[in-house]
Amino acid sequence: MQSRLVYYSRTGTTRLLADAISARLVAEEAEITCARYGPGLFGWLRAVRDSLRGVRPEIAFEVRDENTDCLIIGGPVLAGSLAAPVRSYIAQLNHLPDRIGVFLTSGGPPPHPRAEEELRALLGRAPDAMLWLRAADVREGRHMDEVEDFFRELTHS
Repeated sequence: MQSRLVYYSRTGTTRLLADAISARLVAEEAEITCARYGPGLFGWLRAVRDSLRGVRPEIAFEVRDENTDCLIIGGPVLAGSLAAPVRSYIAQLNHLPDRIGVFLTSGGPPPHPRAEEELRALLGRAPDAMLWLRAADVREGRHMDEVEDFFRELTHS
């Protein structure tokens, strides 16, 4: 299965999870960047505000051939909403592959119904596999069992 993993990580936590998933799935990896959300409190506040308002900011990522069998999309959940750069990425997709996996990180415990509804609306369907993890669990390395479960769900469902 040809897999591509695309993610947004403002603080680096989602990047840690993306690296673990990419290594397990042997997926091509690309990071979404968004100059609008810098480091620190003001960058975080702007990111939260835009996520809550449904903003689709300008993003950049390494464009490759999107003709893959499986697309894995990742990003943080901010105040219960999907991170704005992830929303922008999904909205600009012209074609969705047969298999879609989504992994999300958040400061609080999942689930986040608003973020899940956004994902379903943007994708036009439910993902084939979902992985929700608390950011603290990722930073402390307590995520490998969940990554393995995500892999099995994505490849065998």
